Amino acid sequence: MPNAASIATASGLRSGFRRDHYVTLKRLRGEKVRLLYDKLWQPVLASVLAAFLLVAAMWPVISPAVLLGWLAAVVLVSSVRLGLAYRYHRLPSMQQQRYRWLRRFSLGAIAAGCVWGAGSVLLFTPEHHGQLAALSIVMAGITAGGVTTLSAVWWVALGFVLPIMLPLLIQFLLLGTPLALLIGAVLVLFLGLIFVASRRFSRIIHDNIALRVSMAAREALLLESENRYRSIFNHSPLGVLHFDCEGQITDCNDKVLSILGVERGQMIGYAMLAPSANQEVAQGVRDALTRGTGYYEGTYVLPKAEQGTPLRAIFNAVHSAGNEKVGGVAIIEDFTERKRYEAIIYRQAYYDALTDLPNRRLFIERLETLWRSPMPCQGILMFLDLDRFKLINDTLGHAAGDDLLVQVARRLESCLGEEDIVARLSGDEFVLLACFEGTKRRDVEVRVTAYAERVKQALSAPYRLESRWVDVTPSIGYTCINSDASDHEEALKQADIAMYRAKTAGRDRMCRYQAEMGDDFQRIAERSTAAHR
Repeated sequence: MPNAASIATASGLRSGFRRDHYVTLKRLRGEKVRLLYDKLWQPVLASVLAAFLLVAAMWPVISPAVLLGWLAAVVLVSSVRLGLAYRYHRLPSMQQQRYRWLRRFSLGAIAAGCVWGAGSVLLFTPEHHGQLAALSIVMAGITAGGVTTLSAVWWVALGFVLPIMLPLLIQFLLLGTPLALLIGAVLVLFLGLIFVASRRFSRIIHDNIALRVSMAAREALLLESENRYRSIFNHSPLGVLHFDCEGQITDCNDKVLSILGVERGQMIGYAMLAPSANQEVAQGVRDALTRGTGYYEGTYVLPKAEQGTPLRAIFNAVHSAGNEKVGGVAIIEDFTERKRYEAIIYRQAYYDALTDLPNRRLFIERLETLWRSPMPCQGILMFLDLDRFKLINDTLGHAAGDDLLVQVARRLESCLGEEDIVARLSGDEFVLLACFEGTKRRDVEVRVTAYAERVKQALSAPYRLESRWVDVTPSIGYTCINSDASDHEEALKQADIAMYRAKTAGRDRMCRYQAEMGDDFQRIAERSTAAHR
């Protein structure tokens, strides 16, 4: 059993098909009616002229009153038909497609046929062969002309032809003479040919109009699709550009120009596969042309441009209706804001907001990277904090304390080499790492001692806080490191223990880690734990 969704979908498809079919039929009918009304004045005026000529031919043998009455009827019906055509052509296109205008035209055509049919009866003079021949010729001509101009709707043509020819045919058959019967047979044959011709003309006209309507509909759909694409192309929040099979840019939207900061003339015709072009971009274009898709992400710099633009580009091949590759299209996204946000997020995650120094997370990651490096590192790892920092916060205020931390950070940075790193761990605690070149232990020991003294001297000078000079001393603990001999966690622990020893020894002390300090620290920690129990 089909479910409700499939039934609803099928019903919607049928409804859509019926609607489209109805619209197509309406347009076909509208075009046929337009063809009927188009230049109607030509056959109508020709029929009026033929009526005058016929009246002139019949004037010697038919009463003038009959002739003039019949001529007046022809002129009146013709005037009404021309008036309808005039009103029709002044209407908007949508109103012209209404069925009422076909009905009005058909009534006018049938009325004209009846008037001419009345002429076949009123002007029939069997005793005057010349006038009878003229009548037959005019009626046949009017019939033939009506078939050629009215066959867009075949039943309208028959509605015009039959009222003309049937009375004439009947009168010839009623005469009963051999000649009249022969003429009647010819008229029957003529009517048959008229009917066949009308149907054929109607089919040809119908097919031509259907083809024109179909082509117009396709052109409208194509134009709508092109306008929709052009709207998307021009107003897309992403950059879009087209390139040919040689990698030359053939078109681009304004967003591309905005992203790259260039003029349209610089983009159109630019060869992305040229040796001087960005080769990563060129590879993305080649991939699109050979494999169907390509990709580029990076900072793109146009030739002669002062700076590049972080962007991402997706390249895709474009094929014709015959599946022939004709070029490609690139969708370009500006990464400038994204890169800026990424930099902000990275800064917030890995740097201290106050001092702008690396934080604990970044420092630990750097240590881990250093210890994983195949090149061994020998140097110094220092822990330090500021003596009486809480007192400064309490007496001078937190703003002065923050200012002190910033000044300490700048002084520590002044002591760094190119590969050194200093970080703020928390509060007034800082950590510094420096690696020294050389393999001899004695040389490393000398440089470690000199480096520690330089850092201590840089931090011991007075600080300008709240318009006064304040002496602030550091407590420093450090250890010599060798990434081949120990892990980074052990090195951090040693520097922390050394700083703890310097802190307990008094203010303004610097202490180097010794092996026995670890045992002492362990005993102190055990006693502290037991006391808290």
